[in-house]
Amino acid sequence: MNTIAAQEIDFGDFSSRYTTISPILIQPNLDFGTIAQNQGVKEIDINEAAVIELEGIKYLDVLIDIELLAPFDTDGCSNANCTLPFTLKGAYSNFGEDSEVSALNNTRYIGETTIDFSQQTGVISTQFPILSRTSGPPGPPPNPVYKGYNLEAQKESAYLFIYGSINASGQISGSYSADIQVTIYYD
Repeated sequence: MNTIAAQEIDFGDFSSRYTTISPILIQPNLDFGTIAQNQGVKEIDINEAAVIELEGIKYLDVLIDIELLAPFDTDGCSNANCTLPFTLKGAYSNFGEDSEVSALNNTRYIGETTIDFSQQTGVISTQFPILSRTSGPPGPPPNPVYKGYNLEAQKESAYLFIYGSINASGQISGSYSADIQVTIYYD
């Protein structure tokens, strides 16, 4: 009987021990300000987006879900006239920029989803490497961490931009709010 031996490397396990996620917020909230009833669409564009910096091992991929957990509503809302339709948008930049300001010049659009009273949640997802590859598939497996290994030299930052628009068209007056959840996995 022949025996075959194999080695398995779980890059997700490797990366989760050596990566950090640092929130850098240009604005802590997507604040649409005061909106008049029936004002229509009001947009927060990418220049005013909430920004999250992802610092991690440059050759590893991240999987990202950006989810609006419920529509913009007032406290105790139970019908469509007290929810605001919201279009959630996302973009990222992974070209080795040193700040979120310079990253704005090199963004890649992720997508969008519209959430309203009939569709209570929405999610947009993407996968990308912390540092954009020049071409082709990922390179060979990384070196294992060993005493004296300079892991800091393998770190890079990517930036995630979250923005969107609301549509005020006949809803009741009040203060509207919602939560956006960002989940990041390492591949």
